[in-house]
Amino acid sequence: MSMDVAVWVTCFAALLADLTKTDGWNVEKWDDFTSYVYPSPKMDWQLILEKLDDSLKPTDQALKLIPNIKHGYILSLEPISAGELGYKMLEESIQSIANKCGGAVVEGPAGTSKVDSKP
Repeated sequence: MSMDVAVWVTCFAALLADLTKTDGWNVEKWDDFTSYVYPSPKMDWQLILEKLDDSLKPTDQALKLIPNIKHGYILSLEPISAGELGYKMLEESIQSIANKCGGAVVEGPAGTSKVDSKP
């Protein structure tokens, strides 16, 4: 089981270049999409990042927080019991995308929230 969150933003993030710990990500290319995988040092968890298809749209609740969001990414932390280091990497990745795009809206099991960019 995984912890999955959608991250909605106003711009395209340059995946890898705009992420935290850029040297630790692996790129997996498929016919119709690309996955970015960050394996833990002990190989006991991984964080997967993918660009959402443009046909998928943010919810009305997300649009209330940032009206002009239009690009989405999905982050999956596997397994859900990844521990403190895994969740820290998830949070840092979300913050990196928010910093690039002047903020983000995160939708996940805990609800919908706005993440402001940090200098």
